[in-house]
Amino acid sequence: MTDTKVPNAPLDVLKQFRVVFRAAQQHSADIEKLLGISGAQAWLLVELRDNGPLKAGELAARMSIKPATLSNMLLRLDELGYLQRQRNAQDMRVVEVVLSDTGRELVGKADYAPRGWLPEALSRMSPQQLADLSTGLAALLSVMHVNLQVGGNSPLPFTE
Repeated sequence: MTDTKVPNAPLDVLKQFRVVFRAAQQHSADIEKLLGISGAQAWLLVELRDNGPLKAGELAARMSIKPATLSNMLLRLDELGYLQRQRNAQDMRVVEVVLSDTGRELVGKADYAPRGWLPEALSRMSPQQLADLSTGLAALLSVMHVNLQVGGNSPLPFTE
């Protein structure tokens, strides 16, 4: 009798999920070890380096996270001296976040996926591969009866 293993059986796909998340978790741990801040915090600093100064709402939108999540990250990074808040020169009512010299020095320390390892990997997929993955994940969430709006704007636990 021959082995009639079904390609892409549920447990094979589960193993792929495990590999993806463990690799992303390891990447985040490597960034934290290297920089002393989480991967999500490093991403925030890079957004400020590349696009700052930014209003908090603009920064949350760029990272696709909730304003409350961003607020906690900003508080921690401000305490560490990596960023500061300043008034907009044209409109003094507007407060912007800007990278400090210490923050700029920190993000210049190493070569890493600044916007997160998983977003960087997804950006390197072809449009068709990304569409196929999105369709498959939407189908998975559907059979799990998970609302697509729940949790999508929060960083993964190991990146916070």
